[in-house]
Amino acid sequence: MEPTERKMKILEAVVEAYIKTGDPIGSKAVCQVLDFNVSSATVRNDMAELSNLGLLAQPHTSSGRVPTELGYRVYVDDLMKPAPLSKREQTAIKNMLELHADTPEELLETAAEILSRITGYAAAATSPPGENAVIRHIKFVQTGHYTAMAVLITSLGSVKPKLFRCDYRLTPSLLEMFDKAVNERLCGLPVLAMTPAFIQTTALSLGEMSLMMPSVLLAVSEAAKEASADGTAIKGQSNLFMMPELDAACGKKVMELLSHSRELAKLMTAAASGTGILIGSELPNDAFSSLSMAAVPYTAAPDCSGTLAVIGPLRMDYPKMKAVLECVADLVGESLSGLLEL
Repeated sequence: MEPTERKMKILEAVVEAYIKTGDPIGSKAVCQVLDFNVSSATVRNDMAELSNLGLLAQPHTSSGRVPTELGYRVYVDDLMKPAPLSKREQTAIKNMLELHADTPEELLETAAEILSRITGYAAAATSPPGENAVIRHIKFVQTGHYTAMAVLITSLGSVKPKLFRCDYRLTPSLLEMFDKAVNERLCGLPVLAMTPAFIQTTALSLGEMSLMMPSVLLAVSEAAKEASADGTAIKGQSNLFMMPELDAACGKKVMELLSHSRELAKLMTAAASGTGILIGSELPNDAFSSLSMAAVPYTAAPDCSGTLAVIGPLRMDYPKMKAVLECVADLVGESLSGLLEL
């Protein structure tokens, strides 16, 4: 075996052992897991060279080695092997998703929850860009003598209810009239088209009926605005505080960043479109310096896609994270595609 190849095998062994234990790894421990015979002294020398290359570090003079950020990057890019989930694990995830797949919002919330539970870390799921949605249908549901709800349903499966109140008594026949008038004019239009100017023009087109419609059209406009926004479901944030690598000060900063869903969504998209894994300083904020993010995209249709991500420590089990994310992403894309066909 060539020396360089041997060193890479040793680096792989150190990273995987450290991921499991969190303790510095010594040469004897490495020898026990290598699939070839080599002396402890040779391993010790190779580990020293790997340290000189910036791939390993020695926390204390008498301790073993731990991977550096660069060591993790080399491992992820060149050394880690696939760790596919078993059929049983895949079925369990599928069953959990199917229990909560009535709407896209519920599906993505559940996906983030599943990822958080399986990994023990924080997890997030972004919804497909709402700006691509068009209005599929608007339903009206009476909730009181003077109140009703406009329920806007988009081509991306988003369901946005909005309550409105009228200064006259509502009847089923009036709601049918609203239904016909609104859907004839708005169905098939982009949600972004529901601007104040467009709503005003639509009201004028209703003639005498426009006097009864201000609150109705306002509710539809507000529902469309909500539907056009991108959503991000985040679960398991508190798991980050259980990690010894994250001190309280950094933990607070991370929580603040996670609360900015738009910035988080951008970061997830960037991670998924690149290597799929961002490690430590590769994340664009000092608060994330002791964390990694693994992300993958999901797709339900050409214009309907989003991203799933797991946020955890540098020593996260990268092969497992990748396998779990890919499994959930495939199932989310499949389930969301089914919802859109309903």
